[in-house]
Amino acid sequence: MDARLAILLVLFLAAAASSPLASAQLDREFYKTSCPDAEKVIFDIVQKRFKADPGTAAGLLRLVFHDCFANGCDASILIDPLSNQASEKEAGPNVSVRGYDVIEEIKTELEKKCPNVVSCADIVTTSARDAVRLTGGPAYEVPMGRRDSLTSNREDADNLPGPDIAVPKLIDEFSKQGFSLEEMVVMLAGGHSIGICRCFFIETDAAPIDPEFKKNITSACDGKDSGNVPMDFVSPNTFDSSYFGLALAKKMPLTIDRLLGMDAKTEPVLKSMEAKPTDFVPLFAKAMEKLSVLKVLTGKEGEIRKTCSEFNTAAPSGGASVIRVSSLNPEEQLLGGLPQPGGRKAGGPVDPAVSVPLSPSELEAKRLKNEGKIANTNADEAAAKVLGGVVVSDRGVIQPPKVVPLIGEESKMAAPGDKIQAGDEPGSKLPGPEGVKPPGPKLRGAAQ
Repeated sequence: MDARLAILLVLFLAAAASSPLASAQLDREFYKTSCPDAEKVIFDIVQKRFKADPGTAAGLLRLVFHDCFANGCDASILIDPLSNQASEKEAGPNVSVRGYDVIEEIKTELEKKCPNVVSCADIVTTSARDAVRLTGGPAYEVPMGRRDSLTSNREDADNLPGPDIAVPKLIDEFSKQGFSLEEMVVMLAGGHSIGICRCFFIETDAAPIDPEFKKNITSACDGKDSGNVPMDFVSPNTFDSSYFGLALAKKMPLTIDRLLGMDAKTEPVLKSMEAKPTDFVPLFAKAMEKLSVLKVLTGKEGEIRKTCSEFNTAAPSGGASVIRVSSLNPEEQLLGGLPQPGGRKAGGPVDPAVSVPLSPSELEAKRLKNEGKIANTNADEAAAKVLGGVVVSDRGVIQPPKVVPLIGEESKMAAPGDKIQAGDEPGSKLPGPEGVKPPGPKLRGAAQ
């Protein structure tokens, strides 16, 4: 074969790995024989958590958006940062993301039933689908077979769309990911039809707003930045089409939602959906199906993590990145002088038996420790506001339910003199050196 032809073939195959060919390897019955109860386990735990806290749905919906939109649906958002290495979890837009504990609970249960089979990436996408279904939304299709990433780079998530982004810029960001104008609108509508918005991040003067609605929000927050209000005051825990009328009436807390109701390109879409709400559900389902296969890893790419918050076998960090050594193909994984897990001397192949699953108590301690690390990436005051939100308004003006943040909610530092600021919503960021610590070296894993 001609050398140039061989090179072109290699390049084509490499490109195909991140193309629609990769998503074609996904299968609705991927775990039919290897883990037949996988979807039931996922649904049962999501349902249990939803009954205990309806806000679980909004948190899981937001989690899948942040994972897939940053660098594909690869569970890279789940990786814990190390003391001197950053991960996606530490990016400004992800600081207030919720749902990690739900994913870990599901993974722990699945590892008992079928070890090393179900990927964390599949858990993230499927749990979001089930969350939507539990709130009354469509039961859209999510094919299985994703693999988990071997990298987690904070920079990939630092520029997720914010709540006060200009509409043309938002359209461009979605277009880059392959989404149409209508798909963008219905995804925002679905994500913002459930969940809460924290008072600290609401900007009532950033875009035109209904005067009475503004009065109610101001009264509900009452200067308590850690308070919150429902995204959708009509049906805060139900997936429905009320978003369109509220956005057009300028009765949404987020700046971007009010802007969508005014922009020359998006306003007609909102009006069309309001006039014919039956169009909304199938369009949302189609958009979520499309999101769930965005830049997935399949086949022999990536790995199947044993614990969703860390790569399989970790080597000590050093230099510009954290190297994670695969537990597969041990004959080929020589580590030189690096110390090995379990006290094994360096220089030999990785032993898969070295990696021991954490107990539930160890997982909880690890989660709490990581939560503290993430809090320290913000100024103390901002971290308290983002992580410690409480429901306010004991006067009964607005009584939002206790729920976790929704799809795309992000933290955003308030500038001195700001009034209420919009937050815990899709894409807000922590700008400036006081809001977010500088990006650290990348977290990486070894290919298997």
